[in-house]
Amino acid sequence: MFRRLLTPRWVGALAGLAVVVAACVLLGLWQLGVARDSGRQDSVAAASSLPRAPLQQVTAPHSDFRAEYSNRAVTVTGTYAAARTLLVVDRRLGGRVGSWVVTPLETQGGTVPVLRGFVDGTPTVVPAPPKGVVTVTGTLGPGESPRDGAPLPPPQVRSVDLASLVNEWPGDLYNVVVLASAESAGPAEGAGGTPLAAAGLTRVPAPGLDAPLNLRNAAYAVQWWVFGIFAIWMWWKMFRAEQAADEPAAAPREGATT
Repeated sequence: MFRRLLTPRWVGALAGLAVVVAACVLLGLWQLGVARDSGRQDSVAAASSLPRAPLQQVTAPHSDFRAEYSNRAVTVTGTYAAARTLLVVDRRLGGRVGSWVVTPLETQGGTVPVLRGFVDGTPTVVPAPPKGVVTVTGTLGPGESPRDGAPLPPPQVRSVDLASLVNEWPGDLYNVVVLASAESAGPAEGAGGTPLAAAGLTRVPAPGLDAPLNLRNAAYAVQWWVFGIFAIWMWWKMFRAEQAADEPAAAPREGATT
């Protein structure tokens, strides 16, 4: 069998098979990338088309984070618990290296972590949040998984780990993070609404979405991979057929009748 594979004909056939299979794999990966990009665009468009709504109309404390919450525009009114502000280290924004400033906003329904903005480096003095009743305008994002590393001095942390914060912050905790785009004094429905400057902070834009695949392009990817498997099967079938044709017929056994 192996000597036959080294003949010029089958060496050429094997090289051709390798080219076909490689092309099918690459085309399948390309279609998979298109499927992801299309799915992300669809999800972003769907999220941005939803009207801005009060947080308590979108979700409730301790509720699971759902995919459709990503980048959902919301407003939430409450009072910042400045003493519990966190400095989430080792973050990047537009080529800058620094930290996120996350402060819990205590509302009538529960406490929600608000990502107020980005600061360069790891400052010893964290920018203070506004006092009094504040209305935050922003978008929703999920919490983060814990990150390993040496213990950090308070208020520094490595991630916005809601599973940990639920045990550290009092009251009911929303299972979302609000990425603030603006803050204003007073309740949203009140006579206030005076915009507040985010002194020393750069607002953090909404992250990209882990969107579902576009099923049509994903199906095209699977088709290309099936073509590659079919090419391997056909090559093997042809090789075995030629090998069987060249094998000598078995001699009849002694005493056998025809």
